Amino acid sequence: MTTAVILAGGKSSRMGQDKAIMFGGVARIRTECMAANITKIITLCGVKERRFDFPGEVWPDPEDCNNLVEILHWAFAKIDGGILLIPCDAFSLTASGIAEINNMADCVPVDERGIRQPLHAKIVNRELLDWQGKSINELFASYPSFRSERFGSEFTNYNTPKDLKNPRLQ
Repeated sequence: MTTAVILAGGKSSRMGQDKAIMFGGVARIRTECMAANITKIITLCGVKERRFDFPGEVWPDPEDCNNLVEILHWAFAKIDGGILLIPCDAFSLTASGIAEINNMADCVPVDERGIRQPLHAKIVNRELLDWQGKSINELFASYPSFRSERFGSEFTNYNTPKDLKNPRLQ
């Protein structure tokens, strides 16, 4: 069984608004996960004050975690089976894209620009993770890239208002 972990704890400072609620937000991503037959869905919400902002199972970050690598280490220890990471700014992600990556094992999707997107990773073999790494890219350095002509655009993240000019969001 795969657990989808939606990452919704960031401050969205570059975007200037809360990405976790834009374009249907976490609720839309949950719906797409369910349409892809993923029923175990956890949202990592950041500070505990946000735990009631999202539907379903929501986990605030532990106070002793200082960065996303530490938060993922904590969360992964509490989850059995495969894990599919999904950032809350996956505005173009559909059930078909979720199903495509969920059919893979231990990979990091590559977006349409050729950039690895570790926040969309599918994790099965946790021994491949580099917990000594200080960044998300280092954590997933041993994971192979997954390229998909059909779904590459769905693995794009949106970080600034300029990114929203993407025709897929219009």
